[in-house]
Amino acid sequence: MLSVDHLRFLIGEKKILNDVSAEFEPGKVHGIIGPNGAGKSTLLKNICRIWEPQEGTVFINNSDYRTLSRKALSTIITMVPQNATIGFPIPVYDIVAMGRHPHLGRFQSLTQKDQDIIENALTTTHSYDLKDRNINELSGGECQLVVVARALATEASFILLDEPTSDLDIKHALTIMGLLCDLKAKGKTILVNMHDLNLARRYCDTISIVHRGDIFFVGEPAEAFSEANIQEVFGVNMSEVKDDSRSFLYFYQ
Repeated sequence: MLSVDHLRFLIGEKKILNDVSAEFEPGKVHGIIGPNGAGKSTLLKNICRIWEPQEGTVFINNSDYRTLSRKALSTIITMVPQNATIGFPIPVYDIVAMGRHPHLGRFQSLTQKDQDIIENALTTTHSYDLKDRNINELSGGECQLVVVARALATEASFILLDEPTSDLDIKHALTIMGLLCDLKAKGKTILVNMHDLNLARRYCDTISIVHRGDIFFVGEPAEAFSEANIQEVFGVNMSEVKDDSRSFLYFYQ
């Protein structure tokens, strides 16, 4: 279980998170939605301690995450940042191998077990054929899969992703979301910030709506995507379009 307990975070005098509390059950895909500037990315960065909250904390299996070293925490929680790009030539394999660094001692080389984990991460993300290519030669979708593979190589139980489908074509977006469901089936707990509300509705088990630095709503997608919630948080209208077997949300002003 991962729980957020009364997190407050400010940048200068600007309040970004305002007394945020939430619980994320294991083995699920938890979608986090909200307008730009609502605090979604800040929430993830506080959960993995990229940024330190001014107040409150995060509990992992009832243990305060501040009792862990950052190296130990990075074997439990890992984050895939938004629009992860690397501007210099480095082989894909070496990028994914970075996920093993928290498990290695100083000056320790990769063991056979580490290499097996790296190759499994590449295979799981459909990136194995890219392993010898330089990361800056890849498409945006391919690069995103490699960064997810690096996260998998940590073997962390909690995987945080900040807008992993942004700027991707629909094929790669669906590949990413299908991969998250596969990881959930393997016992991983996924927290994912999303702007595509139809994808969030289709693939996420729970939805947390962040609005003005607060948790506005937590619940199942069927309840989260109500006309009232969408109007209040995003300031747009919504209708549901259905055919015989599927439905999607249509947004308009």
